[in-house]
Amino acid sequence: MSLDKNKEKIIVFIGFVLGLIGIILFGDKTLDNEWGVMVRNLEDYKILSSRKVNDEWVPNLFMPPLYPYFLYYIKKIFIFSKEYYVNFCLLIQLIIFLVSINIFKKILSEIFLNKKIAIIGMIVFTIFPLNIYSVSQISSIGLQIFLSLLFIYNFILFFKYSTFINLVYFSIVSGLLMLLRGEFFVFFLFTLAFFVFKRKKIYLMLSSILIVLIVLSPYLIRNYKIFNTLALTKSTGFNLLKGNNPKSKVEGIGMWYGYDVVPELEKELQEVASAKDYDLISDKIFLNYAIKLIKDDPARYIVLYIKKFFSFLFIDLESTYPGYYSILNIIPKMLISSLAIISIFFSISKRIDLFNYFATLYILHPLIFSFFFILPRYTLSVLPIQIILSLFLYEKYLIFKKNKK
Repeated sequence: MSLDKNKEKIIVFIGFVLGLIGIILFGDKTLDNEWGVMVRNLEDYKILSSRKVNDEWVPNLFMPPLYPYFLYYIKKIFIFSKEYYVNFCLLIQLIIFLVSINIFKKILSEIFLNKKIAIIGMIVFTIFPLNIYSVSQISSIGLQIFLSLLFIYNFILFFKYSTFINLVYFSIVSGLLMLLRGEFFVFFLFTLAFFVFKRKKIYLMLSSILIVLIVLSPYLIRNYKIFNTLALTKSTGFNLLKGNNPKSKVEGIGMWYGYDVVPELEKELQEVASAKDYDLISDKIFLNYAIKLIKDDPARYIVLYIKKFFSFLFIDLESTYPGYYSILNIIPKMLISSLAIISIFFSISKRIDLFNYFATLYILHPLIFSFFFILPRYTLSVLPIQIILSLFLYEKYLIFKKNKK
């Protein structure tokens, strides 16, 4: 067995140990908040729901469906041991984390010829503290990173070789990511546009969109039948208002049922409280109020947008999240973020290549999320991209050092 293979196995083993320690020290014990409610309703009533109307659970349109179903099917598989159900969920997330390490190594091997660079990137991904912590939490972020890596890997193969099978894999994963995070369709369309500009093959782009629509069709049909709308989720208004109201900061402000941040909302929401399509109606109300608030004080929300943008790239100076300012979070985050930005600054060009793809994709994340609000886990979703950009900078340094000799 080659030395590199041994190193890879050791890195994966380290990831296993660190993930297990994270679960033991910080692991969730129960399914809290909306996850618990939605899984129970899938189990008891076979309905994806987080809200009651007149003592009847009504269909959900607010939350993306993939992660609740992920948790539900784990429960179906381990039905014989309900006492340890959450532990099983975390162990499966640990397995997903270990597979993600291997996928990331394959991505780096496709991008960089230098095997040393791939090993370094693999190590950084494996030991990154927030990445390890995510394994221990009932959160969709681990699944999101796993699918994002599959998305990137198949796009790279598709970009380099234009193979149809990689287009199929890329498109299926894209559909799953949209079912996990509604805003992902923006990154999908950007990626397709990038490919078309490079390869000039529009028919492949159309094929990809068709495959994605096939993946999404069951849930789109479900929502059309129930809500008479072709949408995966309806939460834009809620998220926009949560991140743009008189009390909001970078991370927004909780508005789940309080709505005290905008008192005028209470009457309108009470009037539609008994509607079975409450998610659809209420989101329109949230959107109208958010637009009105932004129009009434544009200067405040422009400044807030800029704060969100830089908080995503670097650090939120007003965070209220427990443990956010831990050196195990702040130092790695600042280091990898700074290296990624420096890499973009020194290497960005007008060429249509993989570096510029990753650089633009990275900046696109805060450009979009800053319209709403920035939570700490959002930045974890771009960790693989940050590592890739940083490794481009390291590669540039190695080339410079070699030429200097």
